[in-house]
Amino acid sequence: MAKSTVRALVLIAATLVSSCAFAAHGTYDRQVSAPAGGKLTFRTDVGSVTVVGTSGSDVVVHADLQGPKSYLSRVRITTERTPSGVTVAAHEPSSGWFHWFGFGWHRVRFTVQVPKDYPVDVRTSGGDLTVRDVSAAVRGATSGGGVVAENITGTVDLHTSGGSVDAQHLTGPARLSTSGGNVHVVDSTGNLDLRTSGGDIRMRNDDGQVRAVTSGGDIRAQLRSNQGITLKTDGGDITLLLPQDMHASIEARSSGGGITSDFPLSTARIQSGHFLQGTVGGGGPPIALHTSGGAIHIEPMR
Repeated sequence: MAKSTVRALVLIAATLVSSCAFAAHGTYDRQVSAPAGGKLTFRTDVGSVTVVGTSGSDVVVHADLQGPKSYLSRVRITTERTPSGVTVAAHEPSSGWFHWFGFGWHRVRFTVQVPKDYPVDVRTSGGDLTVRDVSAAVRGATSGGGVVAENITGTVDLHTSGGSVDAQHLTGPARLSTSGGNVHVVDSTGNLDLRTSGGDIRMRNDDGQVRAVTSGGDIRAQLRSNQGITLKTDGGDITLLLPQDMHASIEARSSGGGITSDFPLSTARIQSGHFLQGTVGGGGPPIALHTSGGAIHIEPMR
């Protein structure tokens, strides 16, 4: 092995040992009163973020930071009270090529408490995003983790470029999307707009108008009612389960598999097992199902 290569390896090993030796833990805490009629705006280059609604009237920001002392000393976190609400910002210092090769390990976790009725707008480039127990509009996005939304009353618009989306107990309209994972929604009553470019979509015990689209997986929807349903996948099966006494006008198309319905259909039209059109219970809100790469099953819930 060339001497220059040996020297480089020794230098890297020594640097890693030094980084571990100087690893540290830091915290950030700030509490400010929340202006009435305002909202929380959160922007961070790094870290996971959890936002929790409470009965208090303040915004409480807590951060746990772990990493080399040199890194922690350069992280900048600010919390400002403005007439339009509370703004939190966190900036990760640039570390050059050393950072890109993964040396100087670090982790940042934010936990933010807000008044329960405070709107939330949060974006992170470096981790998971969780919002729960909020009775107001919620907007958010992450470029590097999963999304969790729980117990939210109000409009929800959440996106991730790198993980799954899990939601439950949403009572307002919700738009949930991911470029790289599954979408799972349970026990929600608002209208749902669900999209993924790389995974499955699952709905269970939901009640509202539904539109779900995936480019790379299966769709399974167990719904409490038919308020209008559109399910589309380019790469998998569709399974739709509804109450026995539901009313609907159904149109289903499959380019790559069969279509079956366990509901009695009136005015049914079937073509080559790949197209089905008919009504259930005398007709009702439209159900449109389409897959380019799988089968379609329509079943009553047992």
